[in-house]
Amino acid sequence: MSPRSAFWKWAVLGAVAAGLMLGAQTGAMGGALGLLQVGETSALRPFVESQLGEIPLAPGPGHDGQIFYAIGADLEGRVVPGMLDHGAYRYRRILYPLIASGFGLLEGRPLLLGMIVVTVVSTAIATGMVAALSRRLERSDWLALVVLLNPGVWLSIRLLTSDVLALALMVVALATVQFSRRWSASAFAASVLAKDVYLTTPAGLASDGPRRRWLLAAAPLVALIAWMTWLTWTMGDGFTGRGNLALPFTGIWEGSANWGDLDGDEWLYLGFALASVAAGLVYSAIGSGWLRWSILAWSLLGVVSSNWVWDFGNNAARAFAPIVVLIALSARVSAISVPSEAEPDALAS
Repeated sequence: MSPRSAFWKWAVLGAVAAGLMLGAQTGAMGGALGLLQVGETSALRPFVESQLGEIPLAPGPGHDGQIFYAIGADLEGRVVPGMLDHGAYRYRRILYPLIASGFGLLEGRPLLLGMIVVTVVSTAIATGMVAALSRRLERSDWLALVVLLNPGVWLSIRLLTSDVLALALMVVALATVQFSRRWSASAFAASVLAKDVYLTTPAGLASDGPRRRWLLAAAPLVALIAWMTWLTWTMGDGFTGRGNLALPFTGIWEGSANWGDLDGDEWLYLGFALASVAAGLVYSAIGSGWLRWSILAWSLLGVVSSNWVWDFGNNAARAFAPIVVLIALSARVSAISVPSEAEPDALAS
């Protein structure tokens, strides 16, 4: 099967899988509006209800879908930042609400529909591009299952967060790195604007290669710094880490105090995250694949993440979902060249 055929086959499967998950979640949450999981005690509840009317509510503060909705409805940050903890930090992940809102043209139910469409399309692209890249690397296209069977991806779909968009753009960047540094660097920059920690992948890739690979990390870094500077100017505190980093293993140790209260699903997500970080550390120690240093960087990020990440399995699973994807694409492939001129279609057969 050619890379192009593999892409379309698995992209369709990815879209169907995402649609089915969202359909099941819609039923479980009392309707499509429940997908936002607006919390009963959320500061965003009045704002969201002013646009959507009466909506199904989630217990407590709710989840991140409501935050991305609110940002999409207030891209200029006139009202919403003051309702958020660390408003500028939340606005750092601007690409998902920006695209979902049609660059500010949509609000209300059309904005929610935009979030659903971006999520489904992102899942399709991530799945299809992993399959296509696997075929180019002379591997089985069934490696696309590292996306479809990834608990972190499931959570991003169900919670309507930016993780799956960031993952899709990361895989696009990896698939084009052989053919065009400019396209790859641009895709990495977009990935970082979807979720800032995805800078980890191009930074690791650039650290182990010819000098020309530094563009892969420089472009997303410049884009992120420029956006964070703008957020600092307009909202303040655009460079905050929001307490997400700690001394090595401290976050895991402190988070473990919460684990006794987790339910079965949370244990699945937590186990996946812990296994992913451990597998990444082992692979980067004994492997020699082309993504070895990116895998190491993601795994070390897990080691130094605070209990804000490790308290609950759903946070950790989404945060470290890329590790298994990178391991799958890296194993048994020693190197990927980065030509300076040729730029053929990344999915050409």
